[in-house]
Amino acid sequence: MTATSQATQNERTALSWQRTALSLMAGSVALTRFTFDHVGPASLISPTITLSMCAWVLFHNRTRYRRRNAVGPETSRHGGLAPAALVLCVVAMAVTELAELLGS
Repeated sequence: MTATSQATQNERTALSWQRTALSLMAGSVALTRFTFDHVGPASLISPTITLSMCAWVLFHNRTRYRRRNAVGPETSRHGGLAPAALVLCVVAMAVTELAELLGS
């Protein structure tokens, strides 16, 4: 694999992480807007978790991408925290929607 294709592959991966995190942020805010009337203030838990976790994922992957494209050997390995954070966001959104469905 050439250096150019490796760099574009890294960039595509970083952009997909950003799109995923931003989509979850938007989805969480929309979900809260539609469920607040039935669930009440408890529906604010989901966007709080989601917005903070997704902001961390955005920051984490941006710094990781910059480190990976820097000159020199890679100093750290990906530990799987970013996927776990996004799973936590999806679970928080699912619990909010489940509370909406059970409350109606």
